[in-house]
Amino acid sequence: MPVEVMQCVNCAGMDYDVQEGKILRDFIEYDFAEDALDFESQLAEAREVNFTQTLKEPLTIGSHIVCTGTPSDDLPWFAVNIGCGEPDTGRGDISVHFNVRLPQCYVVRNTRRHGKWGLEETTAFRLFPFKADRPFTIEIVVDEKETLWAVDGEQYCSYAHRIPSPLSAEWVQVTGIRDAALKIQKTDIFPTLTSPPVEVPLWPAVDTPTENSEIAWRSNVVATLTNGIPEGHQLVIYGRLRPLLHSFSLDLMDSAREWPRPNVLAHVNVRAYVESQRDHQLVVLNARFGDWGAERRQRTARLIPGTYTKLRMVRGAGEWAVYADDLLIGELEYRAAPEGVRAVRVRGDIYPEQIYLCPSTSSPIRD
Repeated sequence: MPVEVMQCVNCAGMDYDVQEGKILRDFIEYDFAEDALDFESQLAEAREVNFTQTLKEPLTIGSHIVCTGTPSDDLPWFAVNIGCGEPDTGRGDISVHFNVRLPQCYVVRNTRRHGKWGLEETTAFRLFPFKADRPFTIEIVVDEKETLWAVDGEQYCSYAHRIPSPLSAEWVQVTGIRDAALKIQKTDIFPTLTSPPVEVPLWPAVDTPTENSEIAWRSNVVATLTNGIPEGHQLVIYGRLRPLLHSFSLDLMDSAREWPRPNVLAHVNVRAYVESQRDHQLVVLNARFGDWGAERRQRTARLIPGTYTKLRMVRGAGEWAVYADDLLIGELEYRAAPEGVRAVRVRGDIYPEQIYLCPSTSSPIRD
């Protein structure tokens, strides 16, 4: 299943300098009650700053909403709402509430029906991308079962349709942004602002010196494999694991895009948050052709958070074999012809420094 992962990735880039049992002198006389009151007044002001655009026609699959604006220091949060009913009285239904909370550095998604909120979602595919006084562009595309959200051209999260569905929405509203602008149209691809994908290079061996790598890989990347993964070859991902490891996934796909949804010929999802006290992390293997198939699960990964790891997806005779630091952590039988692989996607709590193809005969193999 997709990595609906990962709000916890928001902490990855933070520097912590806190000692337990010590309180800064400036905080000893600090009036937290007064600060909370100021925060509540800021929230009220943010709600009063709003821009609503009525939909001329219903949203459909492929509807593309583009929101631009600049957060400000004096408004602690802003939101993009898709809903129906009365937008300004608080009594309308909100199909999708995308609430950016700048002080906490995370984004809440939720649905409000008949005045009641549902369960919040806060997971994301990447680090918190918003900052006061820095302009942003949010892209939303409506799919059959969910909305997909991208920020400044990079996929951020998805949100499954609840009741009411955004397909029955009557308006889109932005609150807490003074210079907000909205554009609603149709699209054939998403995100529209993303950079062209990078081609994965072919190396002669698994231990080719690092200076031969000229690509500056980023996290949550989609890269092309123009010639696929040839027989007798493997895909290698070398990178650092997040210190607070939650999960990450590797996807072999038939197209280098986020939407329309590509087919996933092999999906590897390593989950450290499931029974996190156990010695080994859970490995989930699957494939998606329109919908997800039957999962294969095994608790076989033994990764150390905060360290570097080398992951390999080897094209075998009848299966994809997955290795972590030369230890086999899973095998997935071919559910489609392996020649159909044309892209790889890396998501979650691994920060790749090298991604490359090489012959699989150049790797040691241990069970």
